[in-house]
Parts: sequence; structure tokens; C-alpha cells
Amino acid sequence: MANIFSLLESKANIFRNEAALLPDFLPSELPGREKELKSLAYCLLPASQNRQPQHALLFGPPGTGKTSVAKFVLEQLKAYTSRACPIYINCWEYSTRSSVFSAIADALGELLPRRGIAADEIFSRIIEIAKKQDKVLVLVLDEIDRLGSSHEGVQVLYDLCRASESYGVKTGIIAITNDELFHMRLDGRIRSSFVQNTFKFLPYTVSQLKEILASRAKIAFDPLALEADVIGLCAAIAFKKGGDARIALSLLHKAGKEAEAEGASKVLTKHVRQAEQKADYSNAKSVRKFGQLDEIDQQIVQAAKDGILSGQLYQKLSWLARPRSLRARIERLARLGILTVEERQIGKGKSRLIKSA
Repeated sequence: MANIFSLLESKANIFRNEAALLPDFLPSELPGREKELKSLAYCLLPASQNRQPQHALLFGPPGTGKTSVAKFVLEQLKAYTSRACPIYINCWEYSTRSSVFSAIADALGELLPRRGIAADEIFSRIIEIAKKQDKVLVLVLDEIDRLGSSHEGVQVLYDLCRASESYGVKTGIIAITNDELFHMRLDGRIRSSFVQNTFKFLPYTVSQLKEILASRAKIAFDPLALEADVIGLCAAIAFKKGGDARIALSLLHKAGKEAEAEGASKVLTKHVRQAEQKADYSNAKSVRKFGQLDEIDQQIVQAAKDGILSGQLYQKLSWLARPRSLRARIERLARLGILTVEERQIGKGKSRLIKSA
């Protein structure tokens, strides 16, 4: 019998760069967000002149390009000037004062000892290094609600917002949240630092979704691999689900996988419908429960469908994200009631059994 993998390999491969359809991929252009890119870049322009940048708050529904815009501007700033030190931090991964400061210290090249260090000491080192290097810190704090919901998180924001005034270290903060009222719950001293620049990201229109999908499809698929109506159909479905670009990209990705599994030479509209049905976007309860999950979240939920040990899941999805990131996502999905997590004794050690609820 022929090797089963050889048989699968012999089928048509329509993908050229599958990663272009994943949520963490940062393209060279961001259709539909030109205005936001320019406005945010203007806030950070002073960093290139060794001046104090303006803080900014990006808010809006999931899948509207907030993280992509922030990361894109950071990359552009890094290429434009050596005076700024751009740092991206996801607050689901780094959800405590110590972990946020440790991530900043690490980005500045400070090696911290394995023993626990108090957050105040880490912050002092950050100030010392930034002064020595004469760098302007530009920090993106994604999923900021994770920090802002606790006293410790509020202290992080206060420390960073006041770094220039208190310690002479220029710091610009870009905070990202899905919660439109997030800044209203902040301490007045911190809120005043953010309200000067708040950018609301509206859901994408159908034409914008089409443009996004078309630009990613050029990278992701071989030429002529898509039927003419595939992009329009994916855009229309995603628009009905709230104008979420992640849903559109996920649907196109899954349609490609359907076509690949069939050995088809093209992605057809029927593959989009098959992917839509399997994703169960048409079910209202499922949309409320899973519609706001990105591709990585969905991969975790799928991998845990029949139950899986944490170590096995990290290994299975290592191509998508690091264990720390996967662990943070699992904890969030468990809090939402989408996953269940149970401690299990495995030999002499312990593991966690993760299962879709």
C-alpha cells in the first residue's frame, strides 16, 4: 500500500502562503484603515524627535483592525527612527504589573534573574535603562481591559503615563480595547492622559472586507486558485456577522482547506458554504458564543473538542502560537464558559484536561 501521506501530498496544493490568512499575520498594507493609520502615526511622530508622544486609546468591536493598525504603526516607527523603542504587549499574556514590566525590561535587553523581583524594582530598572539609552518608550497594551479591571492594572497605567513627568522618561501608550466605555471607568488622573486621542474603529463595510480578502488572497493562494465569487461571498457573510475581518479571513482559510482536502484545483463557492456550515456561523447561539473568536481561539476549541491534555494541545498548535499565549487564551475561553479545564494526575506529575464545553 502506498504511503498515506504521499497520497495526500499528491493532491492539488492551492496554498502558496497559508499564514497570510491567520490573525497574527501583519500585511504590508491595511485597506480601509488609512485614516486611523495616519492619525495614530501623528500621535507618535514626536518620538522620532525625542519628544513626548501623545497617548491614544483604540476601541471598537473585535475584528475591526485595531491590533493590526497598532502593530503596523510600530513597525513603521521602528524603521523610521532609532530614538523610539516600540514594544507590543498583549495583556492576556501579561496580566500582572510584574509581568508587564518584565516584558518591557526584556524588550530593553535587561536580563532578569529567575528569582522573583518586585514590580517596583523592575520598573526602576526600566527607568534607568531608558534614561541611559535615551530612548522614547512606545508601548502598545492590547486587551487593556485585562489590566484596567484590577487595582494592580490601574497602577501599571499610572506608572507608565506619569513616567515622563515623574522620572523624565518619555513614554507613549497605545491602549486597545473592545469596550467603548473602558476609559470612563479609569481613575481621573489616568483618563485625562487618554481622552486627548480616542479612535473608534467601526465594523468593516462589504467593499472594505472584499479589499482585505483580495489583498491577502494574493499572498495566500496560487494564482487562479479562487473562483470569481468566493471573495464576495466571504465578505458578505462576515458583514452579516458584524463586519468582522477575522471572520472573513477565517472563512476564506477554511474554504481553502475544504478545497485542498477534496483535491480541487480551485476554491469554489460551495467550499465557502461548507466552511460556513462547519463553523456554524448560521446558528444564532453559536454566533453569540463563538462569533467573536479569532482563528487561534477557534483552533483551540476544535482541538479540545474530544478533550486533550494541555501539553498535547501546546504541541499540536505550536505552529500557531507560543505556549504562554495558548495558556492565556485557554484561561480566557474557560472564563467565558467555552472550555472546561480539569486538573489530572499523570504519573507523578499533573496536567490539565481541556475540553470544549
